[in-house]
Amino acid sequence: MAKRRFSITVQLPAYSRPRNEWRRKVHTAVLEAQTRRGVGYQDADRLELRISLALDGRPLDVHEIDERVKDLVDALEGRIAGPRSRRRIAPIVSDAQIRRIVLEHAPRGRRGRTLGELAISRYRQRRKS
Repeated sequence: MAKRRFSITVQLPAYSRPRNEWRRKVHTAVLEAQTRRGVGYQDADRLELRISLALDGRPLDVHEIDERVKDLVDALEGRIAGPRSRRRIAPIVSDAQIRRIVLEHAPRGRRGRTLGELAISRYRQRRKS
């Protein structure tokens, strides 16, 4: 039996307001990457998010970073807008599946206007020294 694929990498679209539209764009980009790679996640899967954000040349604002990470997790959960009891789009993963989030500041790339990159992979617990 072949191993299941877990890893995908997605170029994040440039952030734009309203935030719900940006979340929808992120959700769409992740779904497209999943389809291309043939990746699917199950409820029991434990995942790691690696987020690389290019936030211009200005100093990183903690609140801005926190909001972008929250927006990414909400997009993956299918929480775009409206009451929490009703989802309008299907979730990709739930926040309970996310075990680690690694965040790094990346220089602005030359490849156009992207906010950065999101990589989703299997969570592997690291040994303590």
